[in-house]
Amino acid sequence: MEEINKDLKIERLRDKKLALFFTYGVSLELWEKRGLLNRELKLYQELGKYFNKIYFLTYGRNDYKFAEEFRKYNIEVLYKKSLLPNILYSIFYILYYRRELKQCDYFKTNQMSGSWSAVLAKWFFKKKLIVRTGYPLSANAKKENWFKYVLTCLVEFVAWRSANQIVVATEYERGRLLRYQHKLKIISNYVDTNLFRPLPKIAPTNKTRTILFVGRLSSEKNLSNLVLALNGVPDVKLCLIGSGESQEELSRLAKENSVNIEFLGNISHEQLPKYINQADIFALVSLYEGNPKALLEAMACGVPVLATRVRGIDNIVQHEVNGYLSGTDVVSLRQSIITMLFRLELLNKLGVAAQQKIVNQHSLNKVLTLELTNYD
Repeated sequence: MEEINKDLKIERLRDKKLALFFTYGVSLELWEKRGLLNRELKLYQELGKYFNKIYFLTYGRNDYKFAEEFRKYNIEVLYKKSLLPNILYSIFYILYYRRELKQCDYFKTNQMSGSWSAVLAKWFFKKKLIVRTGYPLSANAKKENWFKYVLTCLVEFVAWRSANQIVVATEYERGRLLRYQHKLKIISNYVDTNLFRPLPKIAPTNKTRTILFVGRLSSEKNLSNLVLALNGVPDVKLCLIGSGESQEELSRLAKENSVNIEFLGNISHEQLPKYINQADIFALVSLYEGNPKALLEAMACGVPVLATRVRGIDNIVQHEVNGYLSGTDVVSLRQSIITMLFRLELLNKLGVAAQQKIVNQHSLNKVLTLELTNYD
């Protein structure tokens, strides 16, 4: 890690404490199960070098098993000790850990979901609150039912009004919150470019090309259309890393359409670069995104990306500059895949440009520097 800018005057953080309020229902154990633990932890390992202490307030009853290891990073795990259901626990756990929270100087939310715990803590203990928000809760809730939509709008409104600072990942998200312009700050998701980097490819034993997806197997990822788009495209194998409710449907679709597909399950963060680097194309064909980490990590590996021209992606990928943008429908995806597979010189160019963009704009060190300015 290169030295942080001295002008930030971060020495004064040595006696400060930060509390991170986990996303509602999320635990360290869940991060580990999904192969996300080291990815999510990396930033706080680095921040722990500057703070007196960082507290993780999680929803995991088994998260005590991480406590000893995390202490070496200056992180103390405040895990769930209660049998209360999560919705009640999210309201009352600030009283369980009131001694630790009173000692803190800053509270921070990991996502908007569960932010009400941090807001309550701010009201009780009169500390500064940083609200980090990704894709808006209300946008998803609007597609489900009106009650959930109204409730999530209220959660967002209270969190934004209560925050001393609001952190968003993209310009689009900033544009939605211009009424809070004086509190807003853009900090993109980061990539550990020491881990995610170009690696030598293993020479293939056959002419089959590999298209790789990494993420949750769910409807918004539009994987059904990706499977259908590969119907009739010869010598292509689709590999999916991750888990989710769509796996059974995708397996059925692939069988019905004679698509070569492999479900690799959850892969640890440390092993991901190996899988990404062996792919010919990384595909993220979602219907919408926030600031997708998997996309940034694939680009950091110098792998050509096929992505959809949707919010949360088109601000990262420039068509035929550092990636290839497609429509979300089957016909557009099929045409884009065929074009990429038969233009090898384009693939090489896209991979090099993608890797350079991540190094220049999304490295862990750049994000850490911006993150530290939150506490000025």
